[in-house]
Parts: sequence; structure tokens; C-alpha cells
Amino acid sequence: MPTADFAVYADSVGFWRDRRLILADVNLHIRRGEKWILFGPNGIGKSTLIAMMSLRQFPNVGRLSLLGHKPGGIDKFSSGHRIALASSAVGREVAPPADPLDVIVDAAPIRAVPEDQGDSADVVELSARRGNRRRDGAEYERAYALMERFGIEYLAGKRMAGLSEGERTRVLICRNLMSDADLMIFDEPTTGMDLGGRELVVRELGRLGEGDATAAAGDGQTVILVTHQLEEIPAGFDHLALMGHMPEERYREYLAAHPNIYAPDLGNPMPGTVTYTGGLEDGFTAEHLSEMFGFPIAVRHRDGRWSAFRA
Repeated sequence: MPTADFAVYADSVGFWRDRRLILADVNLHIRRGEKWILFGPNGIGKSTLIAMMSLRQFPNVGRLSLLGHKPGGIDKFSSGHRIALASSAVGREVAPPADPLDVIVDAAPIRAVPEDQGDSADVVELSARRGNRRRDGAEYERAYALMERFGIEYLAGKRMAGLSEGERTRVLICRNLMSDADLMIFDEPTTGMDLGGRELVVRELGRLGEGDATAAAGDGQTVILVTHQLEEIPAGFDHLALMGHMPEERYREYLAAHPNIYAPDLGNPMPGTVTYTGGLEDGFTAEHLSEMFGFPIAVRHRDGRWSAFRA
């Protein structure tokens, strides 16, 4: 199947590291413009999978296409702005003295002109290269407006080092929205937040999921929200991928099909894989979640919001 119509096309993707097979036989096909939830327990490989989707990791086996390109053929500096990730890993890369407002503005697509050609040169787009950066008032106004929407405008002029975990998470969400990326990934977007902060973020990401043109600079972006909490799933997300441990029989078949994988039996848990893709209603069932977490779970869906508890 042609992959140009897909933001993410993973075909039997696997990844191993430190004598452990972390992901195996991951099949996930996300069309451009779709809004997906990636759901699974801790330690199942969600972070590894989104690291691949955001060009921070590469699969050891299988085929992965992002926005119609193989990861190895994507230049992070010239095309990386097309993929944006908000996660704790990104937060750790931000310089502690940085002003949160600057952190958000810096995610805007960069317009730069070579020094030796001046204003007559064709304007080119960069992403991670900061040379010849053109900042203007409009970028700062838009970044500040995003901060207002997420209730963190008071952080302008502060330092990232002094922020709480919830404040830092909201800064990174604003940074994602500032990027105008074609593929936006939000990893645990309510980490460190109290009830008020969580509900504010869920509301705003719900606007993005429902295609509200005012929720981001453009519309039609592909959005993936990664979580293990049903309560933080916004409205507007109608595609679901569940991750769980690969059954042992399927694991043995996978190793036989890929003899070059070094994955000896060292007492490691079964690798993670995608166990379900489809709609939320058919995926978030008591049967699926009880099997995933290993004990009986009751699921509720009321007024567009999800919740789960031990039955």
C-alpha cells in the first residue's frame, strides 16, 4: 500500500536494546489528519515507539514511514519541523535558564536568509538550526496567546528551571502547537497537573481533536496523544491503538521470522506490540483493559469522557 497518504506507517516494526526485545511486530497505520490515542500500561514500549515517530530512534527491523518518507531519509534540520513532540524527554533538553516564552517561540518554523545574500535571497525554512533566526512581534504575540489559553502567561520572563512539572508540561504543549507541525505527538500531556490543570489541557486538546481552526495555527494536522489514563482523553479523538505484551506463541513465530534479532530468554517480559486498532468504543472495553492490566476493570463513558476503575 502506498504510504504517502499516511502520517505514520509501521509495518512489522521491532526494536531491541541491551539484550532485550522491547517492541515486536508493531503494525500501525495512521492516515494524515487523523486524531489517535496510543494507550497502554507503563513499560510496554510506548516511549520507544513515539521516539521512532519523532526521529529520535530508529527501528531495528520492519518498515517505518513518516509523512511518506523513511526516517533515514528525513533531514531533521530541514524537515524535522514537520514532526513535533511534547514529552518529558524534550523538556530535559531545554536549557534551565531559558525563558518559557522563548522556548515556545523557538518552535515556530524558522525563516532564515543566508548572510551573504541579504534580503534579496529566497527565504528558506529550517527547524533546529538557529543561525540567522528572524523573530518578530507576531511570533511572540502568538506564543503569549497560547500561554494565556493554557493559563501560564505569568511564566513569561521566568526561567524553565523554576517551573513545576505541570507548568513545564504546559509550556511544552504550547511549544508543540506553535510548531505548525504536520504530525503532533503529545506524550502524557497532563503529567504533574492538578485537577484544574488537567481539565484545562483536556479541553484545549479536545478543541484540537475536533478540528477547531483556532486551536492551532492550521488545521488538518495528524495528532497522537499517548497516555495510560482514560480520564485524560479529550473529545474529538476517534482512533485508538492499544499496546500490550505480545503472546508467547506470537513471540516465538516473530523470532523465527527474524533470525537476526538478538533476543535470548533472560527472564525479560514479552515485548510490547499493538494489540488493537480501531474505534474507542470497541477498544476501551472491560475485556480489553482487564486483559491488559491483569485484573478486572470496569469502564465508563459518559458525556464524552472516559474513566476506569477496578471492578
